[in-house]
Amino acid sequence: MPDSPFGTPTAAARCGTVRAGGGALNTIPISPVERAAHVHGYESPYRLFIAASLTLGIGGGFLLAILLPLAQALEWDWGLRYQALVQAHGQLQLIGFAGLFTMGMSLRIMPRISSRPLAYPPLVRALVPLVVAALVLRSLALPAGDGVPRDVALIASAALQLAGGAAFATIVCRTLLHRDSKAESTAWFLLLGSLGYLAASIMSAQQMLETVRDGLPFEPLARHPSLLFVQQYGFVLMFLSGVATRAVPVFTGHPRRDGPARVAAVLLASGVALSAGAWQWASYRVATETTARVFDAGLLLIAAAFLIVAMLTGVFRPAANRVAAASQLQFQFVRSAMAWLAAGSLLLAWYATRAFADGGPPDTFELDAARHIFTVGVTACMIVGMAMLIVPEFAARRMTRRDERMLIVPMLVALNAAVALRAWPAIAGTDWIGHTRGWPMAASGGLATAVIVIFAAMFAQSYVEQRKPAA
Repeated sequence: MPDSPFGTPTAAARCGTVRAGGGALNTIPISPVERAAHVHGYESPYRLFIAASLTLGIGGGFLLAILLPLAQALEWDWGLRYQALVQAHGQLQLIGFAGLFTMGMSLRIMPRISSRPLAYPPLVRALVPLVVAALVLRSLALPAGDGVPRDVALIASAALQLAGGAAFATIVCRTLLHRDSKAESTAWFLLLGSLGYLAASIMSAQQMLETVRDGLPFEPLARHPSLLFVQQYGFVLMFLSGVATRAVPVFTGHPRRDGPARVAAVLLASGVALSAGAWQWASYRVATETTARVFDAGLLLIAAAFLIVAMLTGVFRPAANRVAAASQLQFQFVRSAMAWLAAGSLLLAWYATRAFADGGPPDTFELDAARHIFTVGVTACMIVGMAMLIVPEFAARRMTRRDERMLIVPMLVALNAAVALRAWPAIAGTDWIGHTRGWPMAASGGLATAVIVIFAAMFAQSYVEQRKPAA
């Protein structure tokens, strides 16, 4: 576990158009690719993003989610490589699995919600190679010991990561920062999220260079958690919040409220800036009670933003049920994501309030519990659920396979069980620090991996079937 710089341990749906509140239209367009390309110009290669996301997730991030806790439970001696692999796991999950999926789907929906063509198609096509190459180089080189090849690979990884961050932020900003854009509050989330990803890319490059300069076996332990913080809260969850506040009200018949959504975006960005800034200051300068309380204040803002997002979706008080009959079960993933978002927010707020009163930050286990509730409970559930609702491959799948209840129900149960099993040892904290805590964590990784493998197989099967010539 990384040490805290504060001196304490850290840790085919029918998607139409719904008029909300008599005002602007809420839409989730899932028109065929050919028609969308005709209307909006360049169509982003979202399938390539999804394929890369699932490959890095299954072959890297989720695999390590099983192996790392097993290494604890079975007391495998991996030496210094263990911490390097922990850091690789975090990057493969946050940027590889969640990040690439988020990028691909956001680039697909941006022209639809903004009525603007996607900017800089050549940069869009370059994103997947840049991000994948950066992650693969980093994940292979960091645990590889020392030597010139390792240093060269880490420096190349830093450069590629930085190039990818700059390219993505440029595409998003150029597309949405236009006077004719109709993205409204969704643009606030996406713009701030793209800047969060750029900031995280800069932080990652800096930490890679420090690792090479100082000959470290892994990234600086005092600073790496702040990178994860910006990547998760400032990028992935920022984007997912934008999608949730725009898309989910369509299904719940809830009026889309632009003003409160903008407030949530600003609160989330402010919270990330305060907490990450305080952590960085403490790791480079000096940890004080003031910096710890600034960190806690940032957590409280983040918790408030997530609670607003959860309420704005309308899943807890739906005005109507506008989910097609064939999509009711798939929508339960989205309901689960919003439930975990609210639960994680309340838990984070409790930890932050208690820590603020004590003049320190939440400890390792508390931060870990919140992080994995948001990672598995919110991010994974949201990705699976929204993909099944709006990705064309799944929309067509529901027309040819009208009843997959025997497949989807176990996936839903398994993913929610994975959240509970992963958060359980962290919530237990110092009351359970033996190697046995690795067993429920490994079980969680196994369940989540099984769900994502089935999800990937469904996507691949539908993709292949849709490209078979008609009989």
